[in-house]
Amino acid sequence: MQSVYSKFRFYLLVICSLLLCASSYAGVSTAAASSQNVTFTDVAGEYYHFLALDDKGNVWGWGNNIAGQLGEGNSGYHAVPVRIKGFENVKLIDAGYDHSTVVKQDGTVWVWSAGDSQPREVNGITEVIDIADSAYYTLALRKDGTVWGWGRNTVGQLGNSQNGDNVALPVQVQSLSKVTAISASFEESFAVTSDGQVWRWGAVFKCSGTTCKKEIEKTPVRFEGLSGVKSLSDGIALLQDGTVVKWGINYLGSLGTGTMDFGYFPNPTPLSALTDIVQVSKTRAVTKDGHVWSWGPNTYGQVGDGTTETRPSPIILSKIDNVAAITSGEEVTVALTRDGKLYEWGNNDNGQISSESAYVMPPTPVPMARQVVNYALPIPWHPNDWTYAWTYLDDKGSVVKDSQTYYRTKPFSEGFAAVHRAYDNLWAFITVNGEPAFSGKYTVVKDFHQGRAAVKDQKGWQFINTKGEFIGQNRYLNADNFANGLAPVLVGQKWGYIDLSGKMVIAPQFSSAKSFSNGQAAVKVNGKWGFIDAKGKVAIKAAYTTVGDFTGQVAAVSQNGKWGYLNKTGAWVIKPQYEDAKAFSNTLLAPVKIKGKWGYINLEGKVAVSPQYEDAVPFQEGLASVKKNGFWAIINSSGRLVTSFNFVEVRPYANKFAWVATATDNGYIDSTGKWYYKAKIVQLP
Repeated sequence: MQSVYSKFRFYLLVICSLLLCASSYAGVSTAAASSQNVTFTDVAGEYYHFLALDDKGNVWGWGNNIAGQLGEGNSGYHAVPVRIKGFENVKLIDAGYDHSTVVKQDGTVWVWSAGDSQPREVNGITEVIDIADSAYYTLALRKDGTVWGWGRNTVGQLGNSQNGDNVALPVQVQSLSKVTAISASFEESFAVTSDGQVWRWGAVFKCSGTTCKKEIEKTPVRFEGLSGVKSLSDGIALLQDGTVVKWGINYLGSLGTGTMDFGYFPNPTPLSALTDIVQVSKTRAVTKDGHVWSWGPNTYGQVGDGTTETRPSPIILSKIDNVAAITSGEEVTVALTRDGKLYEWGNNDNGQISSESAYVMPPTPVPMARQVVNYALPIPWHPNDWTYAWTYLDDKGSVVKDSQTYYRTKPFSEGFAAVHRAYDNLWAFITVNGEPAFSGKYTVVKDFHQGRAAVKDQKGWQFINTKGEFIGQNRYLNADNFANGLAPVLVGQKWGYIDLSGKMVIAPQFSSAKSFSNGQAAVKVNGKWGFIDAKGKVAIKAAYTTVGDFTGQVAAVSQNGKWGYLNKTGAWVIKPQYEDAKAFSNTLLAPVKIKGKWGYINLEGKVAVSPQYEDAVPFQEGLASVKKNGFWAIINSSGRLVTSFNFVEVRPYANKFAWVATATDNGYIDSTGKWYYKAKIVQLP
């Protein structure tokens, strides 16, 4: 055993994992939803997305789509296979890190990759009979036994006697002929010739004694000690007699010999337990009777035994048989059975495999239609010990797991919710079933009100309707929500109001403006606040330092350092006398500050809940939060405590639930103060 630290492998795993967890769910196409009876004939994928070929020559893909390699634009993660547009009449498939490659029946090669708006043919090569995708380059075997390559060539992995820049068009691998099989690992390429010998080039480990290091081989060299080979995968060879040999980095038992010693093992080592093997993929092997041997790293359950226990020696999987082919991704393994069905197992921390709560899944049928879930309440959560994300609870209070990862999720409003997608750092809208509502993506968004939502892109603020269509052509420096059919917008340094069609109906003239509430909107003129009606006429003259909105028939306003309440005619209902004041609610109570403490008054100005709190918020749904000694509690409209003072954060009730957080837990409580959903607050490294 030669000890060497494999930095390139480690960094690849870290980078790929980060990008996977930055993916989000993309809606299932009509083709996917109607694909229940598809029969598959091949499967491929060794990174974070997978391809499957059906018996009609169509290609289906699922998994990571951050580069658009599934033909759906850069739309995040697909948990359900979608038929890839433009990949028809296909006979061979393979998948790199950010691209998908196929060979059509006529021997031409086609690819979907980053920046492609449609599949493109790889020019300069025909009569291809085998294809091998690495992360960032591709090898092709032609009918005449020659090998060609294109893509990344930093360490000579294309075998054309050069290394350096990427190569756009296929170049022939030098000094190779009569090739029968090919394989492409991350930086090293392999070919099997008709005599069973193996050739390698690219970043090749060379060992002297106990020291190993990578050397660049720009043209193929013999793989000494390896012969009688039928086919290859990453660090594993299937021999012509049905046995298997393994070499390379022994990471968490990936060598399969029973040892956990980390290092590079250059000599092909027989795995004596494996016989009658017909196909290999990294640390998996399929027998001729359809059983699967599996071993190695099992952090995500990718071995397939339903555990996360490392397996340094091969084991037979008991929960799947009748397997025809297998492919090993970084965190998920996929198998094709002889009846044309797909199974997968491994990492399910974010619902990549199933909506079940389990973080690791045993062999599970690949879903061919997305399970319908009613999304309800946004929550922060931690799909693993190093990722902070947001998702939703469904209408039954269970955490939604559908392979999406969001930096933030917002509550639903008028059937839509804004979500901050991790994979492109932009906001979009989803429906109550979690489907993308439309294709728009924005840097900042506000909720839907009256069928319109204010959104911001690089050109400024605009409004969209429920189809994602822009309302009018104008862009604004700022904008707020629609109410009473009008929305405030900032043009230059002045605010005006537009109607639902986008037409300016109240000319920009205010230094600040708020949304309408109960028929009036607060506007600022010459440093003072007043109110206008829906026609833009002055309803209450601008004479106040600060104002709130009209909730019901009164609004809190500040004048000469004191707060009181006005009605819609501008008459005092409760004269200025409070240090601070907030809005009335449907309980007809409002929080006010008296002698440094908060309490509640009624519309007659009488104290209903005595001033005793450090802070207090307006009632919502008959309940309000109050603060004492640094902690929050919930009270009812009689001032009685519904909960004790043990919350560090409380948000107003909405649809019978309130978001709360203690020092150790967060979640939702119901109107009785009982936990509806509760989760530990995780301190991330």
